[in-house]
Amino acid sequence: MKLLLVPDPTSPHSEDAFCRELSSRAAKRGHETRVHTVPNGPLEATVEQLSATGFGLACDAVFVNSLQPAAILAARASGRKVVVRFIESYAGASAEAVAGVRDLLSQADLLMVPSRYLEGIVRGWGVTVPMAQVPYAYDQIRAQEITLVTLRASRPTGFPIVAVGLINESRLPCYEVLLMALAKLRLDWHLTLITGGPARPALEARVERLSLMDRVAFLDPMPHEKVMEYLRAAKAFVDPCGLEGFPMLALYAQSEGCPIIAARRGAYEEFITDGENGLLFPPGDAGALSEAVVTLASVPGLSLKLIGAGIRTVEEKSWDLTVEKAFTAFEDLMKPASPPA
Repeated sequence: MKLLLVPDPTSPHSEDAFCRELSSRAAKRGHETRVHTVPNGPLEATVEQLSATGFGLACDAVFVNSLQPAAILAARASGRKVVVRFIESYAGASAEAVAGVRDLLSQADLLMVPSRYLEGIVRGWGVTVPMAQVPYAYDQIRAQEITLVTLRASRPTGFPIVAVGLINESRLPCYEVLLMALAKLRLDWHLTLITGGPARPALEARVERLSLMDRVAFLDPMPHEKVMEYLRAAKAFVDPCGLEGFPMLALYAQSEGCPIIAARRGAYEEFITDGENGLLFPPGDAGALSEAVVTLASVPGLSLKLIGAGIRTVEEKSWDLTVEKAFTAFEDLMKPASPPA
């Protein structure tokens, strides 16, 4: 099988690891791959440009990593099989935006999703194309530098917390719960919010009303490597929403030796066991979130336990399993249809 791979231009470390691993392992499965980065430009003009250059014609299937409209439409126009890897839940998006996503996904012959949770969301949009669950993998584990992690986890003063994400109207209540939970604490905590989005001003106003300006810092979205530096220095990564199709940042935090506190919903329930490799709390429950932070900060040995189990969680998200499931899905897609009975 000949596969044309279209990498995700927003991938961490400026490298699409998913396409990299498919390319490096394809020959062992008897396949060929070629990578084609699709330029960012006006949709119709880009599709026309791709079609004019014979995009997709020299392959059996086109794999598009992430929702790239021009690549999906040009692949569809080529007449080849189209596979799209989709990881976003579009929580809080308008009905019009979701309809546009649904229409694009419906152009595919196969969707790859990282969780049962996201598959349920996409089915709820009315998308009927076949789906394959292909787990998310991440291989940048820096928390193995255990001396550094141990020193940070056992540091007696200060409890730095990091939260990351765009804040829209649907996520704003979750972040308000986070602020209310932290306002109850007598710990020497500090929250860094790496965030943007239309509802950020409302959250900033909430911080002022709660008189938390000296404890909460707002930072604009930044490159992946810089976010990792903040996670590396924090004692907890908190996701008060749990609305992502797959919470990639939770894996990133674990890879940096930063324990997770997250809302018990969505894909978190598929890979986090409360008290083992993270702490979960009921969504919207500020009291329970406060208790989780206090527990992490005060129970001897808990932080190191979660760090160790978090590292093992990331290690289990191996490329071996992910690539095997991806190629199996490609191969199943290309099998000749069974003749009617």
